[in-house]
Amino acid sequence: MEVTDDSFQQMLITLRLSLESNRISTITPGAFHDFPLLKSLKLSNNALRSLPSGLFHTLCDLEQLFLDRNVLSNLDPNLFEKLTNLTELALNRNRLIELSDDLLAHQVNLKILNLSRNKLSRLPKNIFSSLHQLTSLSLYENLLTEITPSLFHNLTELVKLSLYSNLIEVIDKEAFYQVFNLRHLNLHKNCLQTLPDGLFLYVNKLEVLTLYENPLTELPYILFGKMESLRNLWLYNTSLSTIPNFIFSNLTNLETLILTRNRNLNSLPSDAFSGLRRLMELSLRTNNITSFPEEVFHDLPNLQILSLYNNNFDGLSEDLFKPLINLETVYLNNSKISTLPGNIFKFIPKLQRVYLDGNPWMCDCKLQEFKVWLVQNVEKVYNTTSLVCHSPSTLAGMPVLKVDELVCPNTIANKVDYYVSTPANSWHGFTSKSTTGEKVKLTVTDHVVSQTDAPMTDPSLAWHYSTNPSLLKNTGTATGNINFSNASQKCQVRRGFRYLPYCKIILCVVLFNLAMQIFYILVTCLTLLEIRKLYKYFRSISEPVVLIRMLIPLSALSPDPKYY
Repeated sequence: MEVTDDSFQQMLITLRLSLESNRISTITPGAFHDFPLLKSLKLSNNALRSLPSGLFHTLCDLEQLFLDRNVLSNLDPNLFEKLTNLTELALNRNRLIELSDDLLAHQVNLKILNLSRNKLSRLPKNIFSSLHQLTSLSLYENLLTEITPSLFHNLTELVKLSLYSNLIEVIDKEAFYQVFNLRHLNLHKNCLQTLPDGLFLYVNKLEVLTLYENPLTELPYILFGKMESLRNLWLYNTSLSTIPNFIFSNLTNLETLILTRNRNLNSLPSDAFSGLRRLMELSLRTNNITSFPEEVFHDLPNLQILSLYNNNFDGLSEDLFKPLINLETVYLNNSKISTLPGNIFKFIPKLQRVYLDGNPWMCDCKLQEFKVWLVQNVEKVYNTTSLVCHSPSTLAGMPVLKVDELVCPNTIANKVDYYVSTPANSWHGFTSKSTTGEKVKLTVTDHVVSQTDAPMTDPSLAWHYSTNPSLLKNTGTATGNINFSNASQKCQVRRGFRYLPYCKIILCVVLFNLAMQIFYILVTCLTLLEIRKLYKYFRSISEPVVLIRMLIPLSALSPDPKYY
C-alpha cells in the first residue's frame, strides 16, 4: 500500500521494476533514488491519486513508465522533467481532467503516448510540440470537443492517432496537414456533423480511416487526397442523405467501402463511386434508398460483393448490374422489391449467390421474365422457397416458383385494377360470358371496356357486380355507373384487411401464450398447496417417536398350559 524511501536499498544494477496490481496509494519522493540504471518502471493498476514532484528525478535512463489504471486526477508540471530518454508513457485509465502546457516539454524521444480513458475536455495548444519522434498517440474515450489547427503540427513521425469515442464537434481544416506519415486515423463515435473541405488532403499514407457513428449530415465535395494505401473506409451509422459525385475518386486502391445504417440516405448520384476500380466489397445495406441511377456502378469492374438489403426500392433498372462483370454475391433481401426485370442478372457471368428473400413479390405478368431466369438459376438463389407472392390476394403466400399462371393487371377507367388470368379460364365458377355469346360491354362513367369471353379473376370486383343486379342484363350487356370514390375507399379497406390472416395468427399465438401462463400459475398454486400440507404435517410432529419394548408374561395372554 505504500512505497517509501526505505523500501529499496542500493538496487544499483536493476533495470526493470514492476509494482503493478498492488494497492499502492502513497509513494514518497525518494522511493526510487536507489535505481540509477532503471529502464522500465511499472506502477499500473494501483490506487495512486497523486505523485510527488521529484519522484522520477533520479531516473535519467528510464525508457518506459507505466502509470495506467490508477486514480490520478492531476499531474505536477515538472513530474517528467528529467525523463529525457523516455520512449513510452502510459497514463491511460486515470481521472485526468487537464494537462499543463509544459508537462511533456522534455520528452523529445517519446514514441508512444497513451492518454486514453481519462476525462480530458481540452488539450493545451503546445502540449505535443516537443514530441518530434512520437509514432503512436491515443486520446480515445475522453471528453474532447475540438481539434485545434496546430495541435498535431509537430508530430511529423506520427503513424497512429486514435481520437474515437470523444465529443468532438469541430476539427480544423489544417489539423492533419503536418502529419505526413499518418497511417491509422480513428475518428468514429464522435459528434461530427460536418467535415471541413480538404480535411484529408495531405495524409497520403493513410491505410485505415474510420468515420462511422458520427451524426454527419453532409460531406464536402473535396475531402480526400491521393490515398493509394487506403484499403478500407467505414462510413456507417451517420445522418447522410446523399454523397457528392466523385468524392471517392482519389481512393484508387480502396477495396472495402461500408456505407450502411444511414437511415437518411435515400439517393446517390451517378458518379458517387467513380474511380473505385479496385473496389471488391460495397455495402449499402439498411439505408433508405429507393432507386439508383443506371450508371451508379459503372466504374466498379472488380466488385465481388454487393450488399443492398434492407432498403426501400421502388424499382431497379435492367442494366443496373451490367458493368459488374466480376460480381459474385448480391444481397437484395428485405428491400421492398415487388418485381425485377428478367435480364437484371443475365450479364453477370461470375454470379454465384443472390439473396432475394423477405420481399413482397407481385406475381403478375411483369414478373414473368424474371421467373424464367429464376427457374433456370435456382442453384444461385438462396432459399428459393422463401420467395412468396404478396399480391394479388388470390396468390398471396404461394411460392413464386410454384405459381403456374401469373395474373396480369388490367385497368378499368380511372385505374380501378382487376386481374385477368393468362390464359383465360373461369374464376371459381364465376363467368362474365353472355348467354348469347356476344361481347360483354361494361359502360363506366362514359368509359367503355370490351372483352370477349374474358372471365373476371379478381374477387374484389365480383362482390361489386353480384350485389348490383342492375349491372347485369339478360341481353349480355352490363351497363351501369360506378362511384369511383366509393371504389377507392373499398380498395383501401381491402388493402387494410390484406394482413388480417397474419393478425389472426398473432392473436392466436398471444392467446395460446396467455393460456399457458394461466395453466402454469394454476399448477404452481396447486403444487404450493400440497407442499404446504406436507410442511404442516411434518411440523406437527414436535417430538420423535420412541419405541418401547414391553415384556408381557405369557400367563397374561393365555391360560393354556401348553404355552408355558
